[in-house]
Amino acid sequence: MPRLVRLALRWLARTLIACIALLLTYTLAMLVLGLAPAHPDWRMPAQGTTVWLTTNGVHAALVLPSQDGETRWNSLFPPANTAAPARSGKHSMMSIGWGDRSFFLNVPDWNKLRPSIAIYALSGMDGTVLHVEYVDPPTPSKDAIPIRLSAEAYARLTAYILASTRTDSSGKAIVIAGHAYGDGDAFYEANGRYTPFTTCNQWVRNALDAAGVRTAWWSPLDVPLFWQLRHATPPVEPDRKADEPAAPQ
Repeated sequence: MPRLVRLALRWLARTLIACIALLLTYTLAMLVLGLAPAHPDWRMPAQGTTVWLTTNGVHAALVLPSQDGETRWNSLFPPANTAAPARSGKHSMMSIGWGDRSFFLNVPDWNKLRPSIAIYALSGMDGTVLHVEYVDPPTPSKDAIPIRLSAEAYARLTAYILASTRTDSSGKAIVIAGHAYGDGDAFYEANGRYTPFTTCNQWVRNALDAAGVRTAWWSPLDVPLFWQLRHATPPVEPDRKADEPAAPQ
């Protein structure tokens, strides 16, 4: 066998071994850090603002009240930017997710996924977007978990989402015209870079971490987010003394 061919085969074998080692290391880190809880002592408060952790089976998202008294999300992401403004405005909540620009805009379903899009997304060279959809309150299920947050925790969550939102000179979120999955959603320019280490699910994980909610240390997939919440300390029971009738005098 010619020396050049032997060198090429040796280089190919070493590259393959290195790729397998990296994949195994990534998988192991995902398992270990997904099972390791951040904020393990967090308990859901008796009162506060309820948000939701949801997933479509791949992408996790946060569902928040469209008007919460402090941040009017429907002002930052107005229904007018959707294809059906009147119908969108009737929904009381909105789903917010973050992710790679090319992937989100060009892959509405898995049939549209091409290797070039996946590789570009993982490269970290693409921009990012927020996907915002007006929705009704979810129903608790394996794909939707309610999270009640104190005022302070909700403020930190809000600050994290706002920091991820790219705005124009007037402070308005920058809508990406001509892109939507349906009549009640829209895309907006976002801050940050999507990488194999900072995925759409990791963005949600970081948001929960900012709010002090129990979550995984690292969660490139959505599964650890749900697993950690289901293993959180039982929520604080509301004080019902105020609801009890006063004792007879």
